[in-house]
Amino acid sequence: MSDYDNPEPPPSRVGGCLVQAVTHAVALALGAVLGIVGASMIEYYQNPELLDRPEGELSRAELISRLDTSEKAYAELLAEKAKHEETAKGEVEAANQKVGDLQTQVEKKQEEMAVLEAKVKKSAGKSAALKKELEAKQAELDSLQGQLTQALAEKAQLEVDLQVSRQETDVARGETTVARNETNVARNQTIEAKWLGFKSDAMVQICEKGNRNKLAKCREAVTATLTSSRGAKFKRCLSSGQASPRLIAFDKKTDDPELPRWSEWMDQDSSFTADRWYIIFCDPTLPEADFGSDAGDIEDLGL
Repeated sequence: MSDYDNPEPPPSRVGGCLVQAVTHAVALALGAVLGIVGASMIEYYQNPELLDRPEGELSRAELISRLDTSEKAYAELLAEKAKHEETAKGEVEAANQKVGDLQTQVEKKQEEMAVLEAKVKKSAGKSAALKKELEAKQAELDSLQGQLTQALAEKAQLEVDLQVSRQETDVARGETTVARNETNVARNQTIEAKWLGFKSDAMVQICEKGNRNKLAKCREAVTATLTSSRGAKFKRCLSSGQASPRLIAFDKKTDDPELPRWSEWMDQDSSFTADRWYIIFCDPTLPEADFGSDAGDIEDLGL
């Protein structure tokens, strides 16, 4: 029997279609899983106040609110202590002035006494008027010396009070700095979480279709263009209280798209983002909120 009588069956078209269908289904399933994971990452990073946490613990938003309250309370305490210190300083300066005046009066009265004593001695005690004037001057001198002794004691006490006030101000300054630093840490962690959320969101939006290799390359391209310098711009926008930067896509049908003000292309050299995706930042000319500095606030108190 020849080969022509028993030809081999041709490859099954049904089998080939089945392989394609299975491959397509796997790709769809993988894409769905990646989409769910990406969405979870976005929720995790963009909403740090909604993160799962043990019951009874504070959310990040609640924590920052309480830290803010604590920081303000310590700042008020610092301002009050600084005011007390200024008052105590003024009282010590006034006491010094009073002691100086009394010392001058005592010295002048002593000089007057010396002159009178010389006159009494010269008259051999025969002038009743000189004796009476000398007794009056002595009484005045005794009174001034008593006032000077009291003023010196008051000055010493006021200097002790001033030292205590300065120590209290130093303690309040330290507590205020600690409270402010704790608030800054919480705020910065939240801003960092939002930046991570922005990057995760960008990956999900831009890399929404394709097989595993294409999705991986897309994510690498997105990660490469979301540099630390762009992260710094993003965080400055949040720190300054302006609107959060946004990722925007041009309509693919748009010819020669023009970017809005304060915007940047994601990456014009990448096929995933060229002439398509851009980030709109905030106005860089507006003043930034300096959450990381406490020296300025303390200097405002005149310390």
